[in-house]
Amino acid sequence: MQKPRVLVIGGGAAGLSAAIAAARQGASATLLEAGPRAGRKILASGNGRCNLSNSSAGPLAYNHPEFVEPVLAAYPAQRIREFFSQMGLLTFADAEGRVYPVTNAAASVLEVLRLECARLGVVERCGFEVASISQPSDAVGFEVVASDGERLGADAVVVATGGGDSLLAVLGHQSVDCEPVLGPLKTAVEPIRGLSGVRVRCEASLRAKDGRVLATERGELLFREYGVSGIMVFDLSRFFEPGSVLSIDLFPDLQLRELEAMLVRRSEDLSWRAAETFFDGMLQSRMAEAVLRAALIEPPTPVAELSCEQLAGLLKRFELSVTGRGDAKQAQVTRGGLSVDEIDPHTMASRRVDGLFAAGEVLDIDGRCGGFNLHWAWASGILAGLNAAYFAEQRATARDTLSGGSE
Repeated sequence: MQKPRVLVIGGGAAGLSAAIAAARQGASATLLEAGPRAGRKILASGNGRCNLSNSSAGPLAYNHPEFVEPVLAAYPAQRIREFFSQMGLLTFADAEGRVYPVTNAAASVLEVLRLECARLGVVERCGFEVASISQPSDAVGFEVVASDGERLGADAVVVATGGGDSLLAVLGHQSVDCEPVLGPLKTAVEPIRGLSGVRVRCEASLRAKDGRVLATERGELLFREYGVSGIMVFDLSRFFEPGSVLSIDLFPDLQLRELEAMLVRRSEDLSWRAAETFFDGMLQSRMAEAVLRAALIEPPTPVAELSCEQLAGLLKRFELSVTGRGDAKQAQVTRGGLSVDEIDPHTMASRRVDGLFAAGEVLDIDGRCGGFNLHWAWASGILAGLNAAYFAEQRATARDTLSGGSE
């Protein structure tokens, strides 16, 4: 009997884990990667350290929590760490639950994945650009055609190309339009004039036109010439809506009245100062200038003339109109892709095409910063590869039976 054949399209995190899972189940797995080398994106993850999971990975960290729940239940953080431990990779979790290789090198993650592929006999075909997927007949299964005309047959196919895939439209699948998320935000630039490069510890909320709070994050915010950046902003970018306003609380540990009272005491103690030095020792100097500018206060204004109520309000709610998401090249993931309504989250199998599976970023799934997106890639990839191998074995057995067995 010919070994069950599984083709995995896409050599990223999801594709590599799918190929390994399929091969461990006894399938003949072939990994098809359009680029010159599989796993290149892994090398850039986590600033080269590869934040490969998060100890608190749970459904609420993703845009479709009900869909990811069974996948995460099957492959929680500890099981993903065990998946890598079996391949010789040691990992650790930092205080925020982010999981890294002990080497602090993304190359270590890719090395163990490629070594495991080699051990299992996974065939890597780099430079293989898939032009189409078709089903000539149930006996044949799938036929994958490359842009140069080469044809490969398979009993099951896992699509893990990332960022949505038009190949699936031919097979009847619907897709959600793709857009970059987990990136910087563009804002009105006049209020932040001169702030580029300044970092502040704060709490920030993204508010809709009607005042609804879309999301709130706390951490370090980085001002740029075009707007704002930083991990907390990346997480907020997932909830951006046209017309949004970013409200920055520069003193999140103090209530408004507490901050106002502190400013009153400060103005009494530092009554000899002018407005331009009132915040010295309290705010970064360029941030102080921006606050005074927003309050329409001239730098030489005597401290005694300042309105502590007005300044407290600005410090608790320094607002910026958000004009859009920033440079797509800086975004870490893509939202959109294959509709989750057409995939079974217990197996990652297509509800439309028997033997077709999907994993990773090709689906309309995105998560927070901190290892959640790579965790989804590994977990969905393993589940897809495992079930693709099961299906391929059944199809190969049926084909062998129809042909009367091998001679």
